[in-house]
Amino acid sequence: MTPASPSDIRTARAGSVLARLSRAGVRYRGSNRWIPQGVSLDIRAGTSTLVMGPSGCGKSTITLTLNGLVPHSVPSDYRGSVVVAGQEVADSDVEHLAGAVAMVMQDPDSQIVTTKVLDEVCYALENLLVPAERIEARAMAALRAVGMAEHAESNPWQLSGGQRQRVVLASALAVEPALLILDEPTANLDPAASAGFYALVPALTRRGVAVVVVEHELDEIIGAIDRVVALNAAGDTIAIGSPEEVFGRHGRTLAAAGIRLPTAVRLHRLPSAGGGDSGDDQPGGRDEGTDQIPLTLEEAARDLARRTSPDGARGVGGRAARHGPGDERAGRAALSPGPGKEGDSRAPAALEVHGLCVPRGRRRRRRPVLHEIELTVRRGELVAVVGVNGSGKTTLLRALAGLEPWTSGRVAVAGRPRRPGRPGRAVTLVMQNPEHQFLERTVRDELAHGMRLSGAGHDHIDRVVARTLERFDLAEHAESNPFLLSGGQQRRLSVASVLGEERALVCLDEPTFGQDHHGADALMGHLHDLTAQGTGVIFSTHDMELAAEHADRVLVLVRGRAVTCAPADQVMGDADLLERAGLHPPPLARLTAAAKALGGTWPVSTSWKELM
Repeated sequence: MTPASPSDIRTARAGSVLARLSRAGVRYRGSNRWIPQGVSLDIRAGTSTLVMGPSGCGKSTITLTLNGLVPHSVPSDYRGSVVVAGQEVADSDVEHLAGAVAMVMQDPDSQIVTTKVLDEVCYALENLLVPAERIEARAMAALRAVGMAEHAESNPWQLSGGQRQRVVLASALAVEPALLILDEPTANLDPAASAGFYALVPALTRRGVAVVVVEHELDEIIGAIDRVVALNAAGDTIAIGSPEEVFGRHGRTLAAAGIRLPTAVRLHRLPSAGGGDSGDDQPGGRDEGTDQIPLTLEEAARDLARRTSPDGARGVGGRAARHGPGDERAGRAALSPGPGKEGDSRAPAALEVHGLCVPRGRRRRRRPVLHEIELTVRRGELVAVVGVNGSGKTTLLRALAGLEPWTSGRVAVAGRPRRPGRPGRAVTLVMQNPEHQFLERTVRDELAHGMRLSGAGHDHIDRVVARTLERFDLAEHAESNPFLLSGGQQRRLSVASVLGEERALVCLDEPTFGQDHHGADALMGHLHDLTAQGTGVIFSTHDMELAAEHADRVLVLVRGRAVTCAPADQVMGDADLLERAGLHPPPLARLTAAAKALGGTWPVSTSWKELM
């Protein structure tokens, strides 16, 4: 590959190689480990590539080499070769890479540098010397593409985390790069916004842009992907190929590695859905799977309707066989709260909120964010908070933790009134961005920090820290700097660091952000352990499947108002309510509802637990 000018890069012929990794691996300063373990990949103009794998496998590291942060800005070395637009990255200058590559990282706050949304999107264009008369038009077009044009004059630091992420997305799109790197770009976006953003990818690839996506949640993007790279926890390559080939032939291996399969693939593999395990990754060292599997929700709905007999004899989870074809009441009965919920409703309150109002901003820009919130969380209860970006989820959790003052209303934790804007030991908050909470130089000290402040003995601290390191799969990183962990590892650490002390209420803002499938399940398992001890837990999430699978109740916020707080199965099964809130039902519910509309005879399923 010969060096290319910025204009050559942007007009690259479809299918030409824009970037090439040859047995590439990275070693960060202070570490002896190479991660990933030698990835080889061609990235071609006009194509989309998905990089997936468990937390810490090197997905984000690959993206950092492509834009030159490794090795130019992040202290590190790489082996093998990484060539972008005809130049070896280690030998490239900033101008070359900036003209070819744009990147959206996991944490939007690490990329925002101005105090006005429009200025933020214009900033990169100014640095690239785009003619002044074209800058604002390109910036506004990018803001419109991500639904943020109405916030052009706003201060990004006064927006929600999800809105800031969309500002960063707009900044990347405005550059019109040859290679666009998206490192979990929708992790802070609500489901509708995620779907809307990924709907942009086909249009980008048709224009010749190469798109590389790192993502755990695959349902909204999988239909737009040409090629998949799957890594295991050690950073070894499991498979590279088309989505059909990788998921059809390696599904079992991917799931075992902690990769969350697309909903369509997961359902297809269930014998109860008429599919079966497909025989992939059979013993003997030879894959005997099939490429003929559904990938998108739409494909899976058609497949499920075709595979299931009209009389329901092979219905989902056997439920359609037990209930008649049109028995909606039987289906709804399966969605009712499970045993023990009545007892939970009589438990003492961990949290009581009455008439809570929280404003934001100063003077003329002061506006209400939360209006008259009413909420009770019982001891031992897990409550999810859902809503579109800017609906007030983070503000609510910050107010409960004493980090955000309120102007009216009452809040009590464990029966004791709280004062506006005053933190207390009875309640704690795990923030959306883990690194905002780190105070120590090692993972071990971070876990011990709170216990040391409370005066716990050394032996007790050592025992708790050792146990926590093992429970959260952080033992090998005990002496590492928290800021050098992967995004998923940082999230596990931030949650683990608040669980060493007994609390009446634990608040978590997007607790599974950046987690692979195993990590998310394990983390939610720890939260269930907390509730079993009588702690009340309230968490915000954009992951509707997570809320459906784990929450006892779901609070839905719309423009700062609570429109309902009801059992999770009831909320997730109410498509009309969620649509009015600007949300989507969980992917499984959307899939089974679509299959039913095509003539299926089974009830709509909101949770995988119903299918087991």
